[in-house]
Amino acid sequence: MVPVWVRAPSHGPEFFSGFSRAKLYQLDADGRIKSKSIREPGKVRGCRLFNLKSILDYIDSIPDEEHTEKEAA
Repeated sequence: MVPVWVRAPSHGPEFFSGFSRAKLYQLDADGRIKSKSIREPGKVRGCRLFNLKSILDYIDSIPDEEHTEKEAA
């Protein structure tokens, strides 16, 4: 079963997308993926969750590179 929300990895890539923690935060800041901050009122720290579907949709929106025989030569 694939989760709806994922946490940014503390080290290494995120399991489902392969993105690093920094890349997930950058894509969120640019408005390209969705996230939610889970924090109790009055608390300084919380947990940011990233919507996996929005991450995968972003990856699907990137055009495929077309390779021709000329480019390979």
